[in-house]
Amino acid sequence: MKKEKAFLRERFIFFQKKIATLGHALREHETAHQEREESLLSGLFEILDALENIDESIRTREDGLDKRAKRLARNIRSVQKKLIRLLKAHQIVKMEFPDQTADMATCKVVDAEPSDTMQDHAIISIVKRGYIREDTGSVLRKAEVITVLNRPDETAEGDSPEAN
Repeated sequence: MKKEKAFLRERFIFFQKKIATLGHALREHETAHQEREESLLSGLFEILDALENIDESIRTREDGLDKRAKRLARNIRSVQKKLIRLLKAHQIVKMEFPDQTADMATCKVVDAEPSDTMQDHAIISIVKRGYIREDTGSVLRKAEVITVLNRPDETAEGDSPEAN
């Protein structure tokens, strides 16, 4: 009976060690997979940025383009749309800002400008699009934006328009 208990105890310890080892290996594989996915997505986002920049350039000159150039522009837009659909199929979408306000959780402010007509933190323009995982809401890449930052009057007291 003692031999059986000792044997079972040894097997139990062996399996506990095996479980711990396998758990550690699984965590390492998950981390490596996540790093590869992040790297791949980062590359895809950069490609989308480049395609978007090309599209903007073409749109500004589209009237003066010949037939071949217009066909090339359509093909570039087609590739861009296919890439966006591919990401969407994997629950990855562009960030939208319906209220046109920057949020530090989803935006990286790269510049700020004053505005008489807009409030602080309003988005003036998007330099690089941000992307989120639709199913979890996790931010994959923050949007790089230019926002409004209105400073209090920095003019001297005698220089204010009301004083004149």
